[in-house]
Amino acid sequence: MVQADRTARSRELILDATIECLLAEGYAATTTTKVQAMAGVTRGRLLHHFPSKRELLTAAVTRLGDQRLDRHLEDRSDELSRDLARKRPPAAEVGPRSDWAVMTLWAGLMHSSFFTALELWGASRTDELLAEKVRIHEKRVLERVRDNARELFGPVISSTEQYETMFNVVFSGMRGMAVTYTFSHLDPRTEPMIDTWQRVARTLLTPTITGK
Repeated sequence: MVQADRTARSRELILDATIECLLAEGYAATTTTKVQAMAGVTRGRLLHHFPSKRELLTAAVTRLGDQRLDRHLEDRSDELSRDLARKRPPAAEVGPRSDWAVMTLWAGLMHSSFFTALELWGASRTDELLAEKVRIHEKRVLERVRDNARELFGPVISSTEQYETMFNVVFSGMRGMAVTYTFSHLDPRTEPMIDTWQRVARTLLTPTITGK
């Protein structure tokens, strides 16, 4: 492996270790020493790439953003997501398709990358440089979520005039509820709000669509 490849690989190891540490330990406990140990690199190598914790975390935001763009609503590695993927109703069956899409949106929020992002949200409250990175990152992620949601709901539903309003209401509620899973440790499959979100989605769509 040439030097440039080794340098790039060590940088990836460090950033992946930072994300892992944020999820496992939280922002306050994520130190450069812990990241160094998890990444298996020398102190000099870590400091070569990231001379400070702030620089390390701002770079980790971009890395995490790439991971969330790749995985959000597309990750089928867990049992719930695989089960949902097998049960996708046809687009023409708009009632069942809407219910299924709502459940799949919720399942997508339960990915570990969302909870890692929460750690960075909290840290960015008092760090404007980090906050700017987080704002850019979240804008990109939300754009991808919107694109994926249109595919989940299907062309019949996503082409209606009421679709954007429905998505904004339902997804905002989901994100707020997902935050509570940082401490509740509940089973997301039994979340009581799922039924409410499904009813809200149907209600906010036109009677013609929801009646099919």
